[in-house]
Amino acid sequence: MFDDKLKTTLGVRHQNLKTTSYDPNTQAKTADYDKSEWTPSVGIVYQPSMDWSVYGNYIESLAPGARAPLTNNGGAVTNGGQNLDPYVSEQTEVGVKYDNGLIGSSLAIFRTDEPRAYVNDSNTFTAAGENRHQGVELTVFGSPSENMRFNAGVTYLNAEQKDTGDVTFDGNRVIGLPTLQSNVNLEYDLAAVEGLTVTGDIIHTGARYADAANSLKVDGYTTLDLGARYKTMLAGQDVTLKGVVTNITGEDYWQSVGGYAGAGYLNAGEPTALKVSATFDF
Repeated sequence: MFDDKLKTTLGVRHQNLKTTSYDPNTQAKTADYDKSEWTPSVGIVYQPSMDWSVYGNYIESLAPGARAPLTNNGGAVTNGGQNLDPYVSEQTEVGVKYDNGLIGSSLAIFRTDEPRAYVNDSNTFTAAGENRHQGVELTVFGSPSENMRFNAGVTYLNAEQKDTGDVTFDGNRVIGLPTLQSNVNLEYDLAAVEGLTVTGDIIHTGARYADAANSLKVDGYTTLDLGARYKTMLAGQDVTLKGVVTNITGEDYWQSVGGYAGAGYLNAGEPTALKVSATFDF
């Protein structure tokens, strides 16, 4: 009935994870974990035509526990520098893809569950509840002409704290994760100058929360990068010269917002900058 249009994958793997933690000041061993797990994976792909495919997969994976920060609000974390126990993450994804060789697109719905780590009232780094990430991702890519290429994507993410044991946090968004992210990349080869390509990148990141109680909100931002690369020969070698002006509009923004409940951080984004490089192919 399905001929060769339906493909399935069933797998299982054995993972062993050893984690050793040391005191950053005395170098004494503070924790030692050795965990083994059998983790399954299931995948299915249905291809009704050469251009279209529909897929779904479920994957489990053994991952190391989060590492405790050394300090929290100016005080030392009791188990600072130690890793929490390894855990098994779960990921589910279903989607559809289209690719005719010139233009392609994909639409995916996904969900990932992982333990929620935080610093408690005793200034100890521990885990309670889970962070659930579920959302939709759309990408479009292609080469509509011989000298043009593009790639664009948008992701809607609902990242929620669940079963935390504290009504202050249950249902709140996970620290540092925006609801909306999008990007557009464009490349164009200039016919007037052989080997010269101009590039442009636009990245948008939506607003994010900097604390587990969702009382501190960081604004979203959009950056624009413009650049060029030139492929030529130098002393018989292939050379690619690149130049790009990043954040050309001078956007002031926080590039990363992260951490755990009770121990968050902010990293400032780069100002406008000119970056140049040369790559030699031997």
